[in-house]
Amino acid sequence: MTAPRSRTSGDTVPGTTEATSSTARDPRRVLAWFVGTLTVVTAVVLVPLFAGGADADTFNATVPLLSWAPALSAFVAHLGTGRRTSFLTWSAVRPLRTGRVLRTGALMLAVFVAIPAVITLLALALGVVAWQPSGEALRLVPLVLPLALVGMLTVTGEEIGWRGALHTSLARYGLVRASASIGGLWALWHLPLLLGYHLDGAMAGREVVATTVNLLFAALVLSAARALSASVWPAAWAHALMNTTLVFTSSNLVTPATELADGAFWTLQLVTWVVIGCAGALLLRAAARSSTHLTPTRS
Repeated sequence: MTAPRSRTSGDTVPGTTEATSSTARDPRRVLAWFVGTLTVVTAVVLVPLFAGGADADTFNATVPLLSWAPALSAFVAHLGTGRRTSFLTWSAVRPLRTGRVLRTGALMLAVFVAIPAVITLLALALGVVAWQPSGEALRLVPLVLPLALVGMLTVTGEEIGWRGALHTSLARYGLVRASASIGGLWALWHLPLLLGYHLDGAMAGREVVATTVNLLFAALVLSAARALSASVWPAAWAHALMNTTLVFTSSNLVTPATELADGAFWTLQLVTWVVIGCAGALLLRAAARSSTHLTPTRS
């Protein structure tokens, strides 16, 4: 990354909640504190499990704890980089512009209904999956949104760190560059847990690769939600929706990906990456053009 250009107090960057003048935090120091802390916390939780040959259920039990590790790491980075603004403001937990948050939340709901629908239609058209709704599909439909709301209890911890504090510090480098960088780190952070599932036999190697790439593209959508609203809440909502709508569709409406031959599996993944990637690109473009973002506050 190149050194940030100097900005006046009137300049703004979509999704930024902290001043980007010389008084703002050094993003390299923020990144060092954040990544260093997150690496230590993740290692403390997962290394004993790998050493003890833990099964997939045990790895599952660590997910709620690890989901809040980014928030903890962001708070440590806040303490280590000068506390120039309040942590809640820096991490975009507040101020809460209700109208903007609700509009972006509604947009994310539409996006994460459309994304699995388009993926499913394209996959059916290409013949890589078959339409085979499960016996429980209709009964589960009304539970999708409540499950997403419950899911926010864990994913909010991730978003406070990634699309909250880290986005605030990296947004000065440009929305696309910041989103891609955060997405890469976010996907890398998930990799040890995915490998834990793989070693137990709960996840095939191709699923580890596919999930990692899925996270890279999904990160663009989540960053767009953060930038459009200047708040972490729509990003957390979008994250929870992603975890529920995509899983519901792939598990209850069509041939499960785990049952597909390699050719069909990778074709399905390619369709998924194209659809989510296009959605992310369009939303980031809208966020970059939008003037409905917070004016940076003084540090």
